[in-house]
Amino acid sequence: MLSHLVSTSSFRRLAGLLGLLLVAPVVVALPQPARATAVPSVSCVDSAPSEARAALVAAECGRPVVVESSLTEMTQVVALAEGGFRYQASVAPQRVRRADGSWAPISPDLVRQADGSLKPAATLADVSFSAGGSGPLVTWREGVSTFTLSWPLGALPVPKVSGATATYESVLSGVNLHVTATAEGYTHSVELLTPAAAKNPAVRQLRYVTGGNTRVERASDGTLRLLGSGGGVVATSGAARMWDSSSDPARAGEVLPAVAAARASGRVAVPVGEPATAVEPAVTSRIAPVGLALDGEQLTVVPDSKLLADPALTYPVFVDPPFEKFRSRWAYATSNGENNDGSSARVGREPADTGSGERYRSFFEFDTAPLLRKKIMTANVRLVLDHSYSCDSTPVRMYRTSGITVGSAGRMGWTTRPLPGVFVAGWDGHANETGGCGAVQDDMDAEFGGSIKGDLQWALDSGYTGYTVGLCACDTNGAEESNQERWKRFYTDKAWLEVTYDSVPATPTSLTTTGQACGATIGTSSPTFRAFYGDPDGANDSLTGHLEFQLLPDGPVVGITGPTKPGNSYGDYVLASLGSGSPEGKTFQWRVKTRDAAGWESPDWSPWCRFTVDTAKPPRPGVSSSGYPNDGVAHGGPGISAIFTFTAGVSDVTRYVYGWAGSPQPMTTVNVSPGASYSVVLTPPRYSSNTLNVYSLDGANKQSDTHSYSFLVKAPTAPVAHWPLDTIDAHNLTDQIGNADLTPTGNLSWANDSRIIGAATASFDRSVHLLTSGPAVNTTQSYSVATWVRLGDFDPSDPDIDLPDWNLTAVSQSGTKVGAFALGVRMLDGQPHWGLALPGIDMGEGGSGTTHVVSPAALTVRDVGRWVHLAAAYDSATREARLYVDGVLAASATRTPATWNATGPVMIGAIRWTPASGVPGLSDAWRGQITDVRMWQRVMVPDDLTGTAANAAAGTPATQGILAPTEVASWDFNGGLASSCGAATSASYWSQRLSLYGCTDPYSSSQSVGYTGDAHDDNDALWLNSAQPDGYGTAGAGYAATSGPIVRTDQSLSVSVWVRLNAVTAEEQVVLRQGGGDGAVKLYVLPDGRWQFAIISPDGSGGASWAAALSDAPAKLHDWVHLVGVFDASTGIVRLYVDRVQQAVTGSGATGKAFTAPMVVGAGDATWGYLRGDIDQLKLFAGAMSDREAKALYDNS
Repeated sequence: MLSHLVSTSSFRRLAGLLGLLLVAPVVVALPQPARATAVPSVSCVDSAPSEARAALVAAECGRPVVVESSLTEMTQVVALAEGGFRYQASVAPQRVRRADGSWAPISPDLVRQADGSLKPAATLADVSFSAGGSGPLVTWREGVSTFTLSWPLGALPVPKVSGATATYESVLSGVNLHVTATAEGYTHSVELLTPAAAKNPAVRQLRYVTGGNTRVERASDGTLRLLGSGGGVVATSGAARMWDSSSDPARAGEVLPAVAAARASGRVAVPVGEPATAVEPAVTSRIAPVGLALDGEQLTVVPDSKLLADPALTYPVFVDPPFEKFRSRWAYATSNGENNDGSSARVGREPADTGSGERYRSFFEFDTAPLLRKKIMTANVRLVLDHSYSCDSTPVRMYRTSGITVGSAGRMGWTTRPLPGVFVAGWDGHANETGGCGAVQDDMDAEFGGSIKGDLQWALDSGYTGYTVGLCACDTNGAEESNQERWKRFYTDKAWLEVTYDSVPATPTSLTTTGQACGATIGTSSPTFRAFYGDPDGANDSLTGHLEFQLLPDGPVVGITGPTKPGNSYGDYVLASLGSGSPEGKTFQWRVKTRDAAGWESPDWSPWCRFTVDTAKPPRPGVSSSGYPNDGVAHGGPGISAIFTFTAGVSDVTRYVYGWAGSPQPMTTVNVSPGASYSVVLTPPRYSSNTLNVYSLDGANKQSDTHSYSFLVKAPTAPVAHWPLDTIDAHNLTDQIGNADLTPTGNLSWANDSRIIGAATASFDRSVHLLTSGPAVNTTQSYSVATWVRLGDFDPSDPDIDLPDWNLTAVSQSGTKVGAFALGVRMLDGQPHWGLALPGIDMGEGGSGTTHVVSPAALTVRDVGRWVHLAAAYDSATREARLYVDGVLAASATRTPATWNATGPVMIGAIRWTPASGVPGLSDAWRGQITDVRMWQRVMVPDDLTGTAANAAAGTPATQGILAPTEVASWDFNGGLASSCGAATSASYWSQRLSLYGCTDPYSSSQSVGYTGDAHDDNDALWLNSAQPDGYGTAGAGYAATSGPIVRTDQSLSVSVWVRLNAVTAEEQVVLRQGGGDGAVKLYVLPDGRWQFAIISPDGSGGASWAAALSDAPAKLHDWVHLVGVFDASTGIVRLYVDRVQQAVTGSGATGKAFTAPMVVGAGDATWGYLRGDIDQLKLFAGAMSDREAKALYDNS
């Protein structure tokens, strides 16, 4: 409404562009990409979330598109295919918002619910109607407020449903009861079918019973209000009324003489208008007010006795008190101050036969807040005429008025009249529906255009958020308002303000100069100016930029017209020159505004954007470190941090960029004050030679040369504690570094052969854990922890393999109430993952700030029973925690809260945890095996895990990583000739014996296996099934075998051997095989002469397949060749190396299988696969060789 609103803004429009001044820069428009038009680049949908998106879809698809964000109960915006937008505002609700946030058109049609009750499909009121029986007739819910209305005269029958109305027939003799859902509430009416029914005393005073927690009160004008539990108005009744079913057209409209004659004669059928219904009267109905009385919970409706006594009354008669939310934005005025119902908007003098005979005016208020700062292209108010008195068109006038000052559909004072308001439009029309015109005339669209466009623009430019119009049957001078011929009734739910508009462009934003923010120094004398052209109309509108440019402090302001771009895109300007003279060291500023295709300009210029020109790049930065000087001497150690300092050398450096050479991580950028130095604590990533690359950037974004600061790092420092947790050399629970031996709580068991055949590892069944007497590391400083773990079946009683369903901790160090870290299994989204947790405070339950570092992949049943290496490192310099799984960085996270020192013992197999009770206990107990636990008071780096090769240039030797496979067997066959047919003994810790089968002592020409002095290492070797230079040997069935397994074939393993093949045969020739049947691991030569290394992979259904790596070329007969086979259980990959070169064909998906069968050398078993060749330096390893380690086996043998 206009009268009481204050202007929020005014539009200032520029008269024209600023003229070019003395020196004009050269401007170059960047080339613009062509816009595709043939095929839509977007999905052609009916609605889009924003104006910009809707405009794009409308333009691409050639269809109107609803702007979803614009939707309200009464307003909507539609993007048009031809450009621009159409805004529609109504005075009555058109749609309702569902619970899921979507919108639905108003639909009062009743839908039966699961409990049998009836509810409207989509209205603003949460009402339901009785399914019959003794319950309430109507139930209305509004939040926590409830209102019920019950029929007190007996149980209700099952209703008949037609659209929005439920009819309960014969609730009394000759009486039907109707309830009807409306857009904003409901009506209920009693239908009196006969005069006898009208005489029933129960009808003369209809006593309903109200209920619920609402309060019903009577307003001063006689209407009723429902007050919710909080005191607010839930709903209001209109004026209660009753009507009959009269159909005489003369009661409500003009009757043409020919029609009157036809009716009088009765010889010709005369059309009759729409009849009265339970919802509303006919235009010809007799209508009278109805009395309402309240007494406690009783609501009494008293029909008009005078009307009931009228002998001309036409039955059925309806008695109706409605309840509505009344959110509609319309009102009426009557010349006699009488209330009326809100069913229609009346204009002119009401016929006396159907009402009071007084004059009516109607008012409509439209929400125009969304149109502020819009340019109106077209505007009209559109109504639908329901009925007119006249058969021919008569006028109605529309005026802009002051705002509506009463509630929805309420009565205004008669002095609130359109005149002397601002006349905006007139319209002539007719829609007589009584039949008196010879036909029932159809409803007619009434479109008021006139000067509404200009008047609405004035209102919007003045900042008004509502536009109110009044309808009057008068002429512009006020005459003829009582002319009966001008009586009309308009629908209130079919009244719209419809506008097409163009949005005012937004003030340009996001200004940059050559990619730099305002205030920056740039390194070019041909800058690119860029700004974002915002426009609510989006890409459907085109914007032209107008730029002003100035040399500071007092140079002339130069105007430039830039390129035209679609709305909501960037405009770019390239200046080929900054004017005469050198720009070096000078400061400039520029700003921009935009104008759209309709001539509307952005309301303001953008802010000025300054820049300074500096085209010289900075010198290479200085780099120094007292902890790691580049003096050619090794210092510190991997994982040991030190301070590195960068110096600028000039005053305009504003950033340093640094990073480790060869690191996969992106380089780090830091901002500094101009010319300032910068110091940072860094941790060298590797042993031996390290290089830190550093360069600087000045304010103009010019980059210096890179300073590659190289220095040497000492060999890795030993752990502060190491618990092997195996029985090798009686390690058991002893600390191999210091005195932090472990003590079990409970009966610790040991699992034989679980990782290494011939050794046992500590086993945990969730009832036992291990403790030191005190801490191993200070957890406020950098520290690391690593261990091998084997996850057990979480529910051994279940025949299927079960994964854990809560956290499991392998290693932790205790605080007072909780461990400072927990390395093991962490639950994420209900799935177990390898992970690390770092509690933020020493609290337990209720603690906060826990940092979780979790591997991306969830565990599967393949991970159960498989040995996995877990390692965690915390870098106090960067507060970064890292998790490594099988030597690969799996995840990292920055610890947000400050760390704290856990001064309690190291705990293996569980974590200290304090529940809400406050009594510390244990949690997350481990199930499975744990071995080889190590802890460092420094950051562990990848070199610690994988080891390093020797660096001859730096003079540093090779180092072995903690993931290096364990050598479990080694036979070089030295001394074999001296023992003739004696078993070869392994040089490993376990001294396994390799017995010869097919050997005779003394030698004979028939033997098929033995020792030869013609070895790869010029010592002894094992020969099999081929003639020897001394004449002995035959192509027989010789082989060698151990008495039991050497290596676990369901875990990672590696094999290294020198082989000399003397013949190729039609069958496989096996160098080595372990496992029952066909074996689990096999190294052999194919009939085509190529080497193959294979691992068996069961399919879970009793079958199996082989995952095999194959040599690139056939073997060369009689030449020694070095073979390395590697099975990595963590990846399922099988690799083969021939003379240190990895072969191209690898196996994949390998799982391995555990067997207790012995290892056979030189044959598949005693009956097949005999090797015709020689074997030397046979080694087996528990664990997968890395590429570097596999090649080192060749280099060192």
